[in-house]
Amino acid sequence: MIEANTPWRQHRLIHLVFFLMGAELFLSSPLLPTMADGFGTSISSTAWVVTAFGLSYAVASPFAGALTEHLPRKRVILTGIAVFMTGELACAAAPSLGWLIGARVVGGVGGALIGPAMWAYLAETSLPSHRGKAIAFGASAYAGGQIVGVPLATFVASGSSWRLAFGAVAAGLAVAGTLIWLRLRESAAVVAASPRSPAAALRSSFGLWRVRVFRTIMAGNFFLQAARLGTYAYAGALFASKFGFSTAVLGLVGALVGIGSLAGSLAAGPLVDWWSSTGRHVPVLNVGWGLLLAAALAVATTASSWQLALAGFVLTFFAGTAFFSSAQVYLTTVMAERRGPALSWNNSVLYLGTGAGTTVLGTTTLGESAFAAVAVVFALCAAAFSARLAWARS
Repeated sequence: MIEANTPWRQHRLIHLVFFLMGAELFLSSPLLPTMADGFGTSISSTAWVVTAFGLSYAVASPFAGALTEHLPRKRVILTGIAVFMTGELACAAAPSLGWLIGARVVGGVGGALIGPAMWAYLAETSLPSHRGKAIAFGASAYAGGQIVGVPLATFVASGSSWRLAFGAVAAGLAVAGTLIWLRLRESAAVVAASPRSPAAALRSSFGLWRVRVFRTIMAGNFFLQAARLGTYAYAGALFASKFGFSTAVLGLVGALVGIGSLAGSLAAGPLVDWWSSTGRHVPVLNVGWGLLLAAALAVATTASSWQLALAGFVLTFFAGTAFFSSAQVYLTTVMAERRGPALSWNNSVLYLGTGAGTTVLGTTTLGESAFAAVAVVFALCAAAFSARLAWARS
């Protein structure tokens, strides 16, 4: 069941939270040297601040999605915001690295509650003809957070206390949560759903892996993230070592890459809606986005000038975010009544793909041909799994 009209004003409340989540995701990496200095720890041990969030999110997401599938979306979102905000406040007050890592785990659990519920809300309350734009606008808000979050982090790293960055996110979440509590209408699809026991909900969630189309979508998204964010994890080191970029300039690189993400999501939304309205199969679009992603990564990782490398990374995030938006629309459509747990698994797979991509690329030499080849192969794998979906439907 969907709204008579797509409630765009309601969606803006969701977009605010996505904006804050996008900003938060990219805060920690530029702050690692500053945090390491403050705690007297090494960069490698401090990097667990980044890893802990992703791991807790990936582990908690499938369980959170299954156990909250039939709960009101608004309630789940508000609970997740409260948990996420608690984690951010604990980060701002952390007296030690161990405390900070633990706080990031709490934040990851909060994110695991919020993310799938918000994506499901956007899909459930949109007209089918608007679903592409609704999902893409959510991705745009996330990208907008990246555009702001990276420069904010580099500014903080160069002067103010790193704790202010986490405090600012917590304050933003408090405002967003209050607005959602006061103004967000519940999704009619969840109100009409029948509750399940926790055991039945978990069985249903894990049973998704027996569905071939679901496994194929997950595989494509896994390789998308390995290509996109796995490679981007080394972008700062690549620009610093190859072109001599400073920390402040790296913040600008992050903002430009965020603009690429924003443009990709805005381009994908109307295109997916038009493509679907003509009866064409959405995975065909992702074959194209995947091939464009592979070409962009080849340029980004092998260019001899910083201008070409930067253009390659911007195009990487344009194509990668367009792929993500299109895949998200397809997933929420084909999974229908099971979209809540499906989106939860998807979020988990996205984080696992990022970690796997970063790990595998770390075994190669930065800037060498093997590094570029692995990044490109990841993107081609994402295109190949999309082609498999398209072929199965043809």
